[in-house]
Amino acid sequence: MKWFLILLHSFAFICTLKASPIADVIVEGLPVKVLSSGQSYKVFEQYPWEGRSSRYGPKGNRLGHDHGVGVGKNILHSLQLRLGDWIHMPGIGWRQVNESSSKRNAIEFYASYRDEYKKEYPRITVDRVVFALPQK
Repeated sequence: MKWFLILLHSFAFICTLKASPIADVIVEGLPVKVLSSGQSYKVFEQYPWEGRSSRYGPKGNRLGHDHGVGVGKNILHSLQLRLGDWIHMPGIGWRQVNESSSKRNAIEFYASYRDEYKKEYPRITVDRVVFALPQK
């Protein structure tokens, strides 16, 4: 019995080690949907000096240069996204959709200085999506 418990514990430890590379795919325990559209979208930026509306999304959620993103209405409809869902962009990582962009086919970031995102990513693709749980 003692050997069985040691074997079971070792097996669980090995499975945990093998699962660690997959950990970046899971966002808050929600399943990831892989998209294969391959379409790229134009990048726009909002700046702090543009006023209060550039720093806050709907329902008062705060936007920052390292979190949150605005997604155009055409992209929201084509990917079936809602506010609160998560998107993954190569090179940038996971961002939560906090607002809809003023441009219909664009992704909008909150930037602390000019060309913070546009310089490196003039166009960007969305390769993975995580749909947030519906509100009760």
